[in-house]
This record gives sequence, C-alpha cells and structure tokens, in this order.
Amino acid sequence: MQVSNLIKLIPTYSQLFRDASRQKKFVQTILEPMIREAAINNDGSLDEEDFKKIRTYYGFGVPAIVGEGFCTLRGKPMLERERFTSTYQGALTGLYDDFFDKTHIDPEGIRKMMDDPSGFPASSSLEQLFTTLLTKVHEGLYDKDLFNRTFDQVFLAQAESSKQVGSELSIEEIKDISFRKGGYSLLFYRSIFSHELIEGEEEALYNAGSLMQLGNDIFDVYDDERQHIKTLLTACRTMNEVRDIFRDQMEKSIRLIRKSAYNDKDKSGYLHKFVLAISRCFVCMDQLERLQQKTGGEFIPSEYSRNELICDMEKPANVLRSIKYYVAYKF
Repeated sequence: MQVSNLIKLIPTYSQLFRDASRQKKFVQTILEPMIREAAINNDGSLDEEDFKKIRTYYGFGVPAIVGEGFCTLRGKPMLERERFTSTYQGALTGLYDDFFDKTHIDPEGIRKMMDDPSGFPASSSLEQLFTTLLTKVHEGLYDKDLFNRTFDQVFLAQAESSKQVGSELSIEEIKDISFRKGGYSLLFYRSIFSHELIEGEEEALYNAGSLMQLGNDIFDVYDDERQHIKTLLTACRTMNEVRDIFRDQMEKSIRLIRKSAYNDKDKSGYLHKFVLAISRCFVCMDQLERLQQKTGGEFIPSEYSRNELICDMEKPANVLRSIKYYVAYKF
C-alpha cells in the first residue's frame, strides 16, 4: 500500500465527482436542446447510440475527465469558453467515428466537412449535426492552427485504423495503429485549451492517449470481436501479453508526465486523477484473464459470452478492486 495514495484518495474522488456533476448539468443545458432538435428532424442517419455517446460518453467524458485533467495539470480551472468548446468537441467525436465505421463516407467529403463545416452542404442528419457542432468548436478556438494540425493527425490515424478490419496485421502493427489513434485523439482534445503546449507535454499526452486507447480496447473486446476488429485484445494469445504492454505504457506515460515542465504539485494532482481512472482497466484485465482457464490457458474472445467479456464497473465490488489497484500503485 502507498500511504500517499490513500491520503489522496478522498480528495481525488471528490474532485472527480465535482467535475462530473458540473458537466452533467452542462450537458443538460447545452447539448440536450440540440439532441432533441436532431431527433425530431432525424432522417434515420442518427440512432440512439449516437445520442447516448453524446450524452453519457464523449459529450460528458471529454470535458469532465480529459479536459479537467488538462486544467489540473496547468494549475488553473476550466474557463467557460473552454467548457463550451470542449463539450461541442466531445459531442462530435462519436459522429466523426460514424463516418469511418458506419456510413463509410468518401474521405474527401470528410475533409471538406473538417475544413469548412459552416459552408458544407450537409446531405443527412448525421452530417448536419456534425457540422453544426464543429462550427461551434471553431467559434471557440484559441489556436486554430494547432486544432487543424491535430485534427489532421486524427483523420490520418482514423483512416489507418480501417486496416484493423479484414487485414492480416502483426501485434506491433496493431499496437502502432491503436496507439497513434489514441495519442493523436488526446492531443486533439488538448488543442482547444487556451494555454500553450509546454516542454515535454506533447510527448507525454500522446503516450497517455495511447494508454487510454488500450484501456478502451480492453473494455470493448466483446464488440470488437463481434465486428472482427483486430485489437491487442483479439490478437494477443494471453492476457499476460496485454497486461505487460499496458503496464509498460502506463509507466512510460507517468514518467513523461513527471518530466514535463509543469509545476510538480500540479503534475502530482493530474497523476492521481489519471491513475485512479486508469486503475479500472486492471479490474477488467483480471476478469478477462480468468476466462483463459476455460480455453486451455489461451485467451480466445470468440469462445466467451457477452456477460463474461463485459466488465461492469458500476458494481461496488469492482469499484473497490479498482481503488485497491490505485492505492497499491507506486507512481
């Protein structure tokens, strides 16, 4: 047990709770009217999953967890303009994924929407909502060049990730594709904030984003297996391989954050939030690792049921296990 982690547990949890409560109210006020209007005028290109992602995942989590983390790292609270912009940016994320995963729009059309959302002639409710949200983001930007650069990197990484369906890829190729997608996504979310990137920050956040992407893949293994998407979870032969990659990337991320030029106190505050949030991944890996006993010590997702692969982090027992990992982790 790390005593310092135990001491910081309640203050860190309290801060995360306040961040989440504030953003939930903001989503109700700012995004719900847009969602209702989009639902009324929906031509069928939007579905309930899109609205759910806006309400409870990206539109909520990007500002409340990722954005508040950036503010903790810089040592200054989130500005109202930043919250608006981060909320709209988060809300468009799931819709952007749809262009690659569901509708398979021509890449040139996606680029036109990215470059000129207000002038793009939307041909579907999906495109209309996406361009409306992106126009709102553009109105709140502090550094449009940085935003465009990181958005371009996300576009290229997203296009590259199409290889994860139907292609023969090595473990290293899968790792490279998924890490670039996660790394550039986190830098994209960082790009809308008012403070400039400082020494060491870009590399640190890129690696933290790569770790977050692996965390998402750990929790999404059921859906990825069903959709024949190759991730480290569906490609590695054992969960020990996944756990080793995860631990290495976590240690690298923490080391790089420590090396960045931010104030030591602020870096510590950020890392306590970061490790507490990411510790849930160890709980899910434990659950998945136990499944190997059914298949001769090899992890074979296609052989397990939905209930076996999905880790419910709302269960009190799993929350407690996650806290134990956080308290024990030396960082």
